[in-house]
Amino acid sequence: MTRPYLALGLAGPHLVELTTSRALLSRWDALPVKFSVLGIDRVDGSLPAPVTLAGSAVGATLASATKHGRFLIAASPQRDHPYNIARRVASLAHLSGGRSGLLIGVRDAYAPEGPEEAPAWGGAGLGGGAPLNAQTAYDTAHAVRALEQSWPYDSIIGNRETGILVESNRIVHVDIDNSFSIAGPLNAPEPATGVSVIAWYAETTADAPPAGDSEPIELVLGATGSVPVIALGGEPPAGAPAGVVLRAGLEHSVGDLLDAAERWLANGFAPTPLGGSLRAALNLPAPAPLPSTMRAAFPLPQPHVSL
Repeated sequence: MTRPYLALGLAGPHLVELTTSRALLSRWDALPVKFSVLGIDRVDGSLPAPVTLAGSAVGATLASATKHGRFLIAASPQRDHPYNIARRVASLAHLSGGRSGLLIGVRDAYAPEGPEEAPAWGGAGLGGGAPLNAQTAYDTAHAVRALEQSWPYDSIIGNRETGILVESNRIVHVDIDNSFSIAGPLNAPEPATGVSVIAWYAETTADAPPAGDSEPIELVLGATGSVPVIALGGEPPAGAPAGVVLRAGLEHSVGDLLDAAERWLANGFAPTPLGGSLRAALNLPAPAPLPSTMRAAFPLPQPHVSL
């Protein structure tokens, strides 16, 4: 029987603690877990903690200060428009060498709600908004995936002879019109390691991702997913899950969580080799590229003309 992998769940105060201690960062970076969720309390139904940090800001710190650790940042359309999420996700993948990914949740415990009829994203006070439900979160995941693919990495050719740096005709509009209206493209190229892993958090069936023709969800965490979340101090689950997220409570320190993780790894959980992309660590195939029928954002570039 294949042993499950181990992942870690960090809440707001743990993010503050981790990013202010070089010793903890080094210890976290050397732990052979599959990944860590940064800010899991944003999307798991918890009440907001007294302090927190934005997961993408913590991810940028970890990307530059560590070499091996992989992570998911937790985000929800309750606070952010998917275009802004996509920019952060793509930027983190560039910074981390593909060690990062996204965990989508339906709600964000730290975010204000917008208007009653459209509480998602409208809380930013920028107009618009959408219903706060699983469909909106799913549409966000779909948009993030398409936007990250809208500027293919291999379109950057740097041809000095022709003067064509980018095959800009391959950059496409995403043309999304569902919970959100987006034309795109993203203003950053696809990461060299490929598009980011997109995971989903679902504690109840009401928050499970709806079925779709183009499935961007590659991993489901929570009670209704393939990767359950276990509170620190609890027992490993029965059965044979693919993996387990060990989640620290507010009464625990990051050191407590790392201590427990070392014990679990010594008692049946499979260690994951250090380093490499999150996609490779999870053994996930690359998603299919965008359809070739997508409309180009720019005309075919022409070679320079010598005078």
